[in-house]
Amino acid sequence: MPKVIGLTGGIASGKSLVSQTLEGLGMAVIDADAISHELMAKDETVKQRVVKTFGTEVLTAGGAIDRGKLGGIVFRDPVRRQALERIMHPRILAQLRKRAQESSEDVVLEVPLLIEQGGHEQVDLVVVVYTTPERQVQRLMGRDGITREEAIRRIDAQLPLAEKVSYAHYVIDNSGTVEETEDQVTRFYKLIRGKERS
Repeated sequence: MPKVIGLTGGIASGKSLVSQTLEGLGMAVIDADAISHELMAKDETVKQRVVKTFGTEVLTAGGAIDRGKLGGIVFRDPVRRQALERIMHPRILAQLRKRAQESSEDVVLEVPLLIEQGGHEQVDLVVVVYTTPERQVQRLMGRDGITREEAIRRIDAQLPLAEKVSYAHYVIDNSGTVEETEDQVTRFYKLIRGKERS
């Protein structure tokens, strides 16, 4: 029977590197963030609920949801972040379940808030990508072009990485080089495949 593997970690911890490496090894990866983008771009009900909750200031001139503006609002205000989560997470989880059930192979669900949303109880294995807090801040500043203070605010909006690690069946430490992380991912992949054969 195919395994469902939940891949999680903090913001800017290196989940994408791990999922891309797993994909390169031939595993199916379903990305919750990609589903979120898809829903915001194409699901009219989602768009209407977001505009009703956050106002038209979160729209671009062309009428699409501006994820940057929306992120700026929700990462500053826990109540508004929870409002967005109530709109998005049930739909994202439904899509993740549907796509995982359609797979005849092991599947990796890349879900940033897997533990916060209780998804860790619905997968066979939880893999947490860990990095040091300072690397997380530096990556987030570089990736999103934000200040150190904003990066820290976004990191603090999530469950601490050290706490996520306590839920893990397997931890991939992304504090070193890309090659070191890829080696750990390859070892994990071989471990999973080895378990299937025994």
